[in-house]
Amino acid sequence: MYNDRRRLSKNTDILFKYFANRQSFTTNDVYDFFSQNQPDIKRATVNWRIYNLIQQGLLKRIGRGIYSLGQEKSFSPILNKKQKNIFSRVKNKFPLITFCCWHTSVLKEFFQHVSMYDFMLVEVERETIDSVFHFIKETNNNTFKEPSRDMMENFVLESKDATVIKSLTSEAPLQKVDNITVPAIEKILVDLYADSEIFFFLQGSEMLNIFRNILEKYTVNTDRLLRYAKRRNKGKDIRNILNQISGKS
Repeated sequence: MYNDRRRLSKNTDILFKYFANRQSFTTNDVYDFFSQNQPDIKRATVNWRIYNLIQQGLLKRIGRGIYSLGQEKSFSPILNKKQKNIFSRVKNKFPLITFCCWHTSVLKEFFQHVSMYDFMLVEVERETIDSVFHFIKETNNNTFKEPSRDMMENFVLESKDATVIKSLTSEAPLQKVDNITVPAIEKILVDLYADSEIFFFLQGSEMLNIFRNILEKYTVNTDRLLRYAKRRNKGKDIRNILNQISGKS
């Protein structure tokens, strides 16, 4: 094992140059790289080397058996006071439901040409959407349930501190931040594209910019991304976006 560590250390610079122009690569690609100089290398040895490189922050896992260069960096949005308050109130009132909430202000760092409209999104199980909507509207008058594009343009985006209530797709990628359930970055990416009625102002080239900026800055699990996109019937579209960004036809 010690000799293999020394060999791995010597090959690291070569490995970085070898994959420098690749946005992602697979376990088989890494195996092919090492087998060029070690034809008899075992799969277990390659797996150990990959694990070691990840632990050192030199590789990051972005899918099942898919990697890219660099250290993993997870997206962890900053929570505002209103978000914490709404989550706490809904959790206390409806302790058994699955839901998440997030604020569009967390996306500002990814925009290039669009001025961001700030509003809160609360996503709940479809069976409880009416109950949660009326509960939140009791104390937040600017609350809208699954708004159409016209409603977004004429009311939501014109309202100060609006809250949008929408249904939560089952098995959506979620995460906990300070004990508050928020969407994972894979969910946000798919929703920005799929919920075109809500995010109509982000379509077209700006959508590509957002995807590109997020993929460059944070670790995105492409398996999880495409799995969720498929659940939202956008699997082919999201794959096409990824191919556009990576330069694939």
